[in-house]
Amino acid sequence: MKTNETALNKFMTNIAEATALLEELSEYFADHMQVNPDDVNWGHVGDASYFLEKMKEMTDKAFNRGEYAE
Repeated sequence: MKTNETALNKFMTNIAEATALLEELSEYFADHMQVNPDDVNWGHVGDASYFLEKMKEMTDKAFNRGEYAE
């Protein structure tokens, strides 16, 4: 029983940390990645594409889509 309690505590800690990171990223994206629209260049496009790729991978895993589809 102790092992399950320890696992549950770590799980809940991870969820809380992930939620905080999502909130932080949400603010970052709402601010257009802190980039002035007049200053956007292909480097910024690459950065945005990188974030999008990682987020798609995570949502695919969470919702069993793409390579994680059953």
